[in-house]
Amino acid sequence: MLMNSLMREIGARIRESRESSNISQRRFAMMIGMNRTYLSGVENGSRNISITNLQKIANGLGVTLEDLLRGL
Repeated sequence: MLMNSLMREIGARIRESRESSNISQRRFAMMIGMNRTYLSGVENGSRNISITNLQKIANGLGVTLEDLLRGL
């Protein structure tokens, strides 16, 4: 159960960061070379994301991986 909560928290943080940059999910997925359906699953907390893909997302958002995960 703890893992599901963490996945939801990470997904929500990613979505908030993306939306605050006014980038659609589709456009962001294309920018970082990720399938939109996969990104949707990450943002919804239903995908257990790899560290490699998490780094792609952080880079796309213009933040460090440390910043993305700080306080979780």
